[in-house]
Amino acid sequence: MRGYLATTPTELQAFLTNGIHRFGSAFVTTRSFFEENPDVDEEEREFELSWLAAQDSRIQQGLNESHGLVLAIDVTSAQVGKEIGNQIQLLSDVSWSQVESLLVSESAEPELTWYARQEIAAHLPQWLS
Repeated sequence: MRGYLATTPTELQAFLTNGIHRFGSAFVTTRSFFEENPDVDEEEREFELSWLAAQDSRIQQGLNESHGLVLAIDVTSAQVGKEIGNQIQLLSDVSWSQVESLLVSESAEPELTWYARQEIAAHLPQWLS
């Protein structure tokens, strides 16, 4: 299952350094989300969920001008906990090997820039500043 993790630059740096990190929840296509958006195709669902995670990232940082950072991960069935709205509770740590990509919102416009997992370390300093 594809999940989207809202993160902050500092949290992303710690995750990259340690190789594992404890995230409380992930945005996924829950039953509730699917019922509210029955006519939306998979690509649109994934964009909407990642956009919600980007907005959550900004809220976590407490800055409207900050970058919204979202990790797209493969969630294992053993990690899936209770559904809460558009999110699931994560029952265990996430490993760096589960990361597929990073999506970055750079403005209030609903646009996300995609970075491969291998590119994250090179771009991290710009998000930390």
